[in-house]
Amino acid sequence: MLSRTLETERLILRRYEEKDINTLLEILTDKRLTEYKLVSYEDLTKEEKINLIKDWIRKSKTSLTEKWVIEVKETHEVVGNIVVNNVIRKPNYCNVGYAILYNYWGNGYATEALKAVSYYLLNYRNYYLVECSCNENNIRSIRVLEKSGFIKDGYINNRRINKDGTYSSVVYYSKKNKISL
Repeated sequence: MLSRTLETERLILRRYEEKDINTLLEILTDKRLTEYKLVSYEDLTKEEKINLIKDWIRKSKTSLTEKWVIEVKETHEVVGNIVVNNVIRKPNYCNVGYAILYNYWGNGYATEALKAVSYYLLNYRNYYLVECSCNENNIRSIRVLEKSGFIKDGYINNRRINKDGTYSSVVYYSKKNKISL
């Protein structure tokens, strides 16, 4: 599925392109961004990470899992990404994940991008529900979800392993169809 370009007041959300490799590599390697991630790419070499990103770019032209970079309209700087991680055909929902480069935290970019993507997925792609999940300790991400109109559905206790070897719960949030910005 070709991810449609989406625009907000301050952002352009567009498909991955070759010119985004360095930014996407930074998202994969910055420990501040990966602290709470379920999937880690720490064991991959830099070359393997670049090849993975190139594969994402190639597949973004045909994949059901849509991927966008988050670009600031005014400066054309890529400040993060937002992706549909999983599509569950029955009962027709998807899971969305996002990351903002550390230097751009606190500007509301994640909230603005998540609102636009969830609106698009619910109203144009006709998903019944858009879901996001995160580590219970990821307070910043929980704030983004709540500001974006997502409702807490529940959690699964002790599901994610932390960097220190302890376990944390996964918190689930969702938004249902036919919503407005």
